[in-house]
Amino acid sequence: MQGQQRSRLVRIRDHLDKFLGVYAGIAIVLGLLTGYYNFAWVSTHRGVLKILEMSAIYMMIFPMMVMMTFHGLKKGFKSWKMLIVVLLMNFGWGPGWAILLGYLFLNNPLLRLGLFIAWLVPCSSMTVGYVGLMRGNIEAATAFVAISFILAIPLIPIYTKFYGVAYHVHIPMMLLVMTIIEILVIPLIIGIPTHDLLIRRLGKEKFRAISPIFPTITMLGMFFIIFILFFADSRMIATHFHSVIGVFYSAMVFGTVSLVFLTFFLRAIKFDYWDGMATLFPSIGKNEGTAIAIAATAFSPFVAIAPATLPVFQVIFLITYIKLRPRIAHFFGIKGKDVTFKEEMLRAEKA
Repeated sequence: MQGQQRSRLVRIRDHLDKFLGVYAGIAIVLGLLTGYYNFAWVSTHRGVLKILEMSAIYMMIFPMMVMMTFHGLKKGFKSWKMLIVVLLMNFGWGPGWAILLGYLFLNNPLLRLGLFIAWLVPCSSMTVGYVGLMRGNIEAATAFVAISFILAIPLIPIYTKFYGVAYHVHIPMMLLVMTIIEILVIPLIIGIPTHDLLIRRLGKEKFRAISPIFPTITMLGMFFIIFILFFADSRMIATHFHSVIGVFYSAMVFGTVSLVFLTFFLRAIKFDYWDGMATLFPSIGKNEGTAIAIAATAFSPFVAIAPATLPVFQVIFLITYIKLRPRIAHFFGIKGKDVTFKEEMLRAEKA
């Protein structure tokens, strides 16, 4: 019975993860249509929408924190070359491209700010799942996700402040800091002991069996918040639709250039396939759920439009890359039709 339940939970999680872009797209379309044709209700129920928005944010954030693991951080620091690449990509490459592409494709300063936040917030725990699908170094990827997340907490307000000064955008620093404490720090402080408590009460095996529930709730929360954002701001989005299209162009350029560049770069600096995949996905995959929460809470729903739109494209690029796994492995020098986990390969060679 437990095996059947686990299998069912895994199937639901994997289905939502695989079609994350499709469901996010559906949430966008439904939000736009229902909001546009119910504008009178939207304009008179802003308080209700704010409550729903915050409910969706906590529904999305807290399960993410329960599943966040900080064990094995030392392994991340020992793999210092990989860690340097991950940090430079997360806190240099991503924000840099956001500024460039925002300048090229977006003429609305709020959308530009949203794009900057979207590519400043680093990888989510689901990134580790992608590394697993590529059969890369999961332990290293887990450590990189945790380290990036810890560094992001102070760096998000610092980067955003400099962005506001450079581009003459008002940044409510106190509200931004309070937002990060409210939606990141406090859920994290509660989430870590909750994780340990569940393991003590349920045992590792049973906790592992129910663990797919948490990313599932996070994804459902993301669909809900995307719907609410587009529902609440449908008229403004329709008015600035040409600007919103620029987010699509930005996503296509960023995803294509980043994946191609990093694949060739990692091979050029002689990373093997397994470490390369553990470096690539935490470098490129962004935590759009957290970016949505920060943008919508500290700024406005319109600022959150960019991070709310980007999951549609991020999933397409990353899943396409995963589908190319045998060819990527061959590019890194792995012989054969496909690649297995490094430990399994070494055991097979010894046998």
